[in-house]
Amino acid sequence: MTCALCAFPALAAAEETQNYETPSVNVTAQGYEKETLMTPADTTVYTADELKKTGARDVISALKFKNGVHFTNMGPDGQTWITGNAGVNLRGVENGTLVLIDGVPASFNNVSHLDMMSLDAVDRVEVVKGGGSVLYGSEAFGGVVNVITKSTYKNTVRVAAGDRGQRDYAATIDLGKVGIAVSRTYYGATGNLSDTLGNLKINGTETPYAVGFGKSRKDHVNLTYKISDELRLSYMYSGKNHSIHYNDTEGGLLKYFKYDDDEHFANLNYQGANGWSGNVYYNYRSISNPDYFTANPSVVEWEKSHHRHYGAEVKKVWKDDVSTTLVGLSAKRQTYVDQNRKYRRYRESDSDLRPYAKFGPYGMNEYSLVASYDRDLSPVTAAIVSTRADWVKSSAGDYSAFLPQLQVTTRLSRDSAVYASVGKFFRMPNFRNLYYASAVMVPNPNLSPESGWNYEAGYKYDSKGRRFTASVFHTDVSDQIVGIKGTDGRSYQTNAASYRNTGVELSYAQDVSAHFSFSTGVTYGNPERKYKEGQDWVRALGRYQMTAGVNYENRDLTAALSLSYWGDRGYNSTNTRTERVSFVPIPRNLLVSNLHVAYRFTPDLTGTFDVDNLFNRRDYTNSGTYRTVGRSFLVGVNYSF
Repeated sequence: MTCALCAFPALAAAEETQNYETPSVNVTAQGYEKETLMTPADTTVYTADELKKTGARDVISALKFKNGVHFTNMGPDGQTWITGNAGVNLRGVENGTLVLIDGVPASFNNVSHLDMMSLDAVDRVEVVKGGGSVLYGSEAFGGVVNVITKSTYKNTVRVAAGDRGQRDYAATIDLGKVGIAVSRTYYGATGNLSDTLGNLKINGTETPYAVGFGKSRKDHVNLTYKISDELRLSYMYSGKNHSIHYNDTEGGLLKYFKYDDDEHFANLNYQGANGWSGNVYYNYRSISNPDYFTANPSVVEWEKSHHRHYGAEVKKVWKDDVSTTLVGLSAKRQTYVDQNRKYRRYRESDSDLRPYAKFGPYGMNEYSLVASYDRDLSPVTAAIVSTRADWVKSSAGDYSAFLPQLQVTTRLSRDSAVYASVGKFFRMPNFRNLYYASAVMVPNPNLSPESGWNYEAGYKYDSKGRRFTASVFHTDVSDQIVGIKGTDGRSYQTNAASYRNTGVELSYAQDVSAHFSFSTGVTYGNPERKYKEGQDWVRALGRYQMTAGVNYENRDLTAALSLSYWGDRGYNSTNTRTERVSFVPIPRNLLVSNLHVAYRFTPDLTGTFDVDNLFNRRDYTNSGTYRTVGRSFLVGVNYSF
């Protein structure tokens, strides 16, 4: 796992004049409201205002500054090829972080959509590290990121512009029971971000190439309709358009790869006063990827895929003076289809196309039963016993799993507590692992589900403006599914025999005065994997992350500095003939930084100034191949009416 560095909680956003305080209650860790201090997990709640202080416009760009959150991207605006989205993992478990929108699963093939989600639509983000599979099922064994959207909006307009082609247009509208948030952002072409990666054969001539990104655009719409005090209908659209450029060493375009991604999320949510709650949801993702050589633009390679994810869930919570009981049922279905015509020789400009190919439609039905019992054992100690049963029917076969979990919390004082947790997890192979094939990816329809155990213990303190958390954790994974590079340069979907990670996370934050606050954190781990039994353990990902943040607020001026630093990084490669994994170090450590300044000219008008990559570093991203862009700035105006 790559240990994610914590981030300095950023500086103040335009509208705020008060220091941020961590909310004392969360709903994600146990499935019902519970005091964060007494929650037996490493749980943090970030408000949208705090996340905006990082200078970010989307969720993942803000979370990368937070302790223990590891992110992977290639381009500066979340651009990534193959998946098209910036990735996030917790506790270094690849493809083990479940993204929820208002408590509803929102991942497609383990791809997060946090880089496409505007902070204007977000009320808060709850991050729960460690196993979440017992409560939320497959994908959640590294942790859960639950994005909780706003139910009401203020009337606001925002316009911002900067260098590197940056533009930002956004508005939120309050129509009583209806709330609307819309935004569009742009980022310019980057030029080459990689070193020379090999050769393309252009009109018969071997030509060295590097990779950069073209102009990008993101669109976001969020609608919310409060039908009644108990019933809310929400709809979210996220659209992303960018291109990947295969350039010669001088930056001349050799091959153009376009990426169009449209995602829709609809949810009908019920929250009853009698402990009943439920969701009925429908998610849909459509991706289109045409590409061509500039020397032969009439021959266009293309790919289109459609992924649907829909279902229903119902939950009942009973509470009395000493206990809380939860029982939940869920049923969901996913379908996936991919169509394409690929180059026969993808590195040669005079290549013709292979015949039309279609993968799917493939389907997967999942049914689950969840139960947990939270009981006070004494005035200071509580224990939670949870279980989950899953039944999965898919095109690749049928599976079942039973997951137990035991958690204990003891309050040491009014302001401090210790906890311990042990739980089992599993993850189903997704459609991409099983069936998706390309010039750079080889699927494996014979993959097995991943499974394993999470162990964690921790200490929490929260009093008088000081907040400290410490946790130690160990994760064991069997048959982990990873994409491992072969000697032919392609990524092979593989059940690695085993994966493990042991680490520690420390976080501290303090409100020094009414005007000044700071935070810092460190995560250290030792992630390792081996290709198959009988071989030695080999390092994986990175070992440590450090984060820091400083906030200053005084009358109409706010300022924030956010830093996140990843060190001792690398990635795995394999020789498919010898079936051995090796560790490839990533040169130089990665530092991401942002300076955010806001000034309120009138009660309704605020100006903002952001500097990203403040120290103008050109580090390799956590992907190991692409460098960050240099320093950039963005100037904006927010108006409320």
